[in-house]
Amino acid sequence: MYQEATAKRKPIGVLMIEHRLIERALTALEKKAGAPGNPPDVLAFGALVDFFGTYADGTHHGKEEDIMFADADALALAPELAQVLAELRADHVRFRGYRRSMDAANRRLAAGDAAALAELSATAREFVPQLRAHIQTEDKIFFPGFDARQDPALRRAMMDRFLAFDVERIHETYRVVVERNE
Repeated sequence: MYQEATAKRKPIGVLMIEHRLIERALTALEKKAGAPGNPPDVLAFGALVDFFGTYADGTHHGKEEDIMFADADALALAPELAQVLAELRADHVRFRGYRRSMDAANRRLAAGDAAALAELSATAREFVPQLRAHIQTEDKIFFPGFDARQDPALRRAMMDRFLAFDVERIHETYRVVVERNE
């Protein structure tokens, strides 16, 4: 599916495919957060928090902010669409705060602080519906409105920048992993 979107040179298609993976991770996080009485699964929470930091925020939101939103600033967007863009940007900032809170709580949980599980679960329960609503706004309002303003040449150029961004991001991510573990 991802290869099909890249072959068709549709940047919004790539982002929407990424949204489907993010939604699956939200479902997994929701299940972990909504299971009181179960023993905490520190590794699962850690992996999901890492997913939201590395993939959802760093890679996916990185493409949106650094490429799509920047290109949108250069277009003459209708005032309603410009307002939606401002709200999406504010959401990204808020989501980073949630992720940092979940990461901190998960680290305390891993260190044996059982009370951190309640904080982690509560934060996840706030985060999940907000990110789901954000994805719907992008998929149904912003992406179609933005895409309608692009010509084929701009779409191709954006797709090239998306692919370059992903390649650069993966190398940077794992360079940091190695440096932290040396």
